[in-house]
Amino acid sequence: MTDFIEKLRLKEMAEEDRYFARRDLELIDALRKKRLAELARCSSFGAKRQAKRFEDRFQRLNMRLKKRRGKLWRGYRALLDEINRACRHRV
Repeated sequence: MTDFIEKLRLKEMAEEDRYFARRDLELIDALRKKRLAELARCSSFGAKRQAKRFEDRFQRLNMRLKKRRGKLWRGYRALLDEINRACRHRV
């Protein structure tokens, strides 16, 4: 009987861990999106359209490389570098 109770407790703990891991990933993605939006905010003509293109590329990058964390990070870095270059050229 105690084995059953122990298994239920472990199952509950595992579900809680999965819930918070998923929540943490969602919060991290939200922070990345916020940072991307801040970096994409440049003051010049067409900035909104270009910011929208960067956001679309960010979404495609997430969908395509969701399971490959290493490649996803490199993709984020490349996208952020491109945004920085685009903003510097506009100023």
